Amino acid sequence: MRTTVSFLATVTAAWLLSTSLGGVGYGQSQSQRPNCDDVNSICLQSEAPVPGVRIVRQQDYPKRPATYLSSNLYTTLAGDRETGRRFCAFDFQVTPNGGGPDAHHHRNEWETFFVEQGSMTFVIGVDASNNFITHEVPAGTVVYGPQGPVHGFKDFGSQPARIFSFAMPCGLDYFFYTSGTPVAKFDAPIPGINIEEIVRTAFWAEQRGDALQFPNTPPPSVPPDTPRGVISSINPQSKDFYESNGQLEERPKVTEPGLFGETRIVLLTEKEVGHTTGATAFCGPGQTDPRSQGGSVGYSYFTMPAQREMPTPTPQPNTEVFYTQGGILTFAFTDPEDYSQKRVNLGPLSFIQIEPGVAFSYANLAEDAHGNESASSLAITVIPPGNPLTSRQCDQPPVLP
Repeated sequence: MRTTVSFLATVTAAWLLSTSLGGVGYGQSQSQRPNCDDVNSICLQSEAPVPGVRIVRQQDYPKRPATYLSSNLYTTLAGDRETGRRFCAFDFQVTPNGGGPDAHHHRNEWETFFVEQGSMTFVIGVDASNNFITHEVPAGTVVYGPQGPVHGFKDFGSQPARIFSFAMPCGLDYFFYTSGTPVAKFDAPIPGINIEEIVRTAFWAEQRGDALQFPNTPPPSVPPDTPRGVISSINPQSKDFYESNGQLEERPKVTEPGLFGETRIVLLTEKEVGHTTGATAFCGPGQTDPRSQGGSVGYSYFTMPAQREMPTPTPQPNTEVFYTQGGILTFAFTDPEDYSQKRVNLGPLSFIQIEPGVAFSYANLAEDAHGNESASSLAITVIPPGNPLTSRQCDQPPVLP
């Protein structure tokens, strides 16, 4: 049985013991600036080519909410008020030589981490001997941390790392804001951890029901059908793995056609991520039973060769999220007011959020305008309850065994 100790006191003591932590034009687009005058001064600035579309380019990250925490710089790309609490998305800049959060667990959300740059050491679970299960994770790898089990990540290398984080449902943006330190100058060196941050983090984590996981202690209890952690790569030549009882087991590469004819590498399937947190995200905090169905997510990656023509914009039934990787992707959107087509060129590390019903398409028009370079992107489909891909509605009771 796990001994319960005040999270605040324990994590503060741990810190004291170790203080070494040391077309194409975009001129017609409008800028959204909701919440800029709110009392908490979190300015949610985005580009909006048409209603229902939100874009954050890498050069605009400094205009977004940003916080120092765990020797990281966390920039919010999609916050609670921009997604209806369904999901959050972040850019994590992680300092070398030990930057990143210690092993911990969340009561409220599942998270995925795409290692964009550098190399990370991830904790994914605890084995039968209460040892952390760790994996060295290179760039181009997705790590899935389900709701409940232990996870964490550290950059033990000598170079900074970068992570694209996607969490469902939202709420971590407020935790980062209340626990961390607001960033005044985006390009300044990232500061180390101090005791004030440790105390704030411990207090707000305890309010959320989260906890730090100390080495050689039993993990938290989770329902038996809790989804497992997953590690998968965008490299089609590499092997994908999933975690099962402390052992790495190979799983076959899965591909399927994308929205506009591209081939996608499916990095996380609906079955793998389950519906536990989807129920909370879409149906409210009362729907926390792991057997309740309440929405899910699809997580994939695609590469598009150069082409000359843009597909016809088509509306989709789900929220579609893209995080561009290489080359230039051109997105076309149909304006619902005058039915004109707006085109946008987006380079690497651009975040795009497209709500259901918005007609859009994308293509790599490099052959026409940019040479012959391929373009690539992560693609996330947020699947609400009632979608044919999910099995039950929010208001239906769970099926008991």
